Amino acid sequence: MTPLTPYIELLKQYNAHTNIYSKTAYDRLPFHCADGRALAQLIGNTNLTVLDMGSGSGLPAIIIALTNPNNTVIAVESKSRKTRFLNDVKTTLGLTNLRILNQPIQTVSGYRVDVVTAKAFKPPAAIVHLAKRLPAKRCLVPISANQRGALPPELINCVATVPDPLGTDWTEFYYVDCNPATVVL
Repeated sequence: MTPLTPYIELLKQYNAHTNIYSKTAYDRLPFHCADGRALAQLIGNTNLTVLDMGSGSGLPAIIIALTNPNNTVIAVESKSRKTRFLNDVKTTLGLTNLRILNQPIQTVSGYRVDVVTAKAFKPPAAIVHLAKRLPAKRCLVPISANQRGALPPELINCVATVPDPLGTDWTEFYYVDCNPATVVL
């Protein structure tokens, strides 16, 4: 059993009655968890505030909160059926470093944010644009190899790669890694 096993079990139990993650994509859960672990590794387990846009089923917010207990993780999700799940996970797993906001990201304000993350939320350029208004010092957005080739020119130089932290079949993960204040879109 890995430290992520209880989260995955909770996700599947909740998803049996409330759709928050595609059941046909269960075979991709190890990849998404590894992606979240790689993000957590990039962020580091220090006293930082991480805001995850469109947290949905908890990927990567829950993974970051589990992996980096010294981070304060703010999971922002506008759909209440998903925030109910996030709150269940927070309570069940005792994640005192996780805060859940049930509101659109465009209405979030008043937080000191060090790092913004988002996975499968919006195109990378839109995420960087939203991160500018928070304001955040760093924006980390997982992207696929296909998305890497379709990035706007302003973000091409921001692509970073990280070796797979779980040692699975994936050799590396790609991220847009930038200071949103310095990117002109």
